[in-house]
Amino acid sequence: MRRHWRRSRRTGATLLFAVVSALAIPGLAPNVAGAATVHRDELIPLYDNANPVDWQTACSQSNGSHGGSYIIADPFQGNGPGPGRVQSWSNVIRNCYRYGRASVIGYVWTNYGSGGTASIPAIEQQIKEWYSYYPGEIAGIFFDGVSDTVPGTTTSNKAFYQTLASYVHTHEGNTDEVVFNFGANPGSGWMLSGSGAKNADLVVTFEGSYNDAGYNPYTAWRQASWEWAYPANDFAALIYDAPDATACSSLSLQHLGYVYVGTWYDTLPPFWNQFMSTC
Repeated sequence: MRRHWRRSRRTGATLLFAVVSALAIPGLAPNVAGAATVHRDELIPLYDNANPVDWQTACSQSNGSHGGSYIIADPFQGNGPGPGRVQSWSNVIRNCYRYGRASVIGYVWTNYGSGGTASIPAIEQQIKEWYSYYPGEIAGIFFDGVSDTVPGTTTSNKAFYQTLASYVHTHEGNTDEVVFNFGANPGSGWMLSGSGAKNADLVVTFEGSYNDAGYNPYTAWRQASWEWAYPANDFAALIYDAPDATACSSLSLQHLGYVYVGTWYDTLPPFWNQFMSTC
């Protein structure tokens, strides 16, 4: 039995809200009347070569009291599970569950869908490997490099990513988490509005710096209006090189259920290696 905690998956229905105003503050999306209080858990890209101290800190201090945070494991720096089980990674993943605050999900690069070099069979093989190498220790898959369309074309990637979501939900576990990292606002909610098996459970709609010119600054970002028709817990933002209090204050006004705030970096994402401050 997998040891993880999660919210119920939607079944294609959306939660409709009325958008009443747009806040003229950089990085803030429209305010919504009647929106429920958002309990912000964390989506933590802990790419640190399985450092036991970092993992203990993240697992013991993450905001997991409202259904659980998620920590992303990436043993081979962008290459997902790699050629086999790594005992040091198994150790930190297993230890993480002792604290009852976060579940661990596995990293898989998708190379922007059907136009890239990653094929559905190859990605499905990586998913199988995650669950084979770390049985009972993985609570879902973090799909990185997700795109609405094949880069440079108008060809939709919808079927490509729905196939991957369905593979996780039907082959590995109905309650396992599927996270799509777009890193920017998708054009619509297709990844949330299909059948339950084909849906993502969490969508990363922002990934970038807090206010570094040329590195996708959060201060210049606004959520897309369509996102307000879905629960906040369907969305996440990953921010690095951020001033603690300032970033957390701004995030508190966003329609986001999951956040990460990194206060320092020495290489750009996806190879982050600095634990966050909690918001």
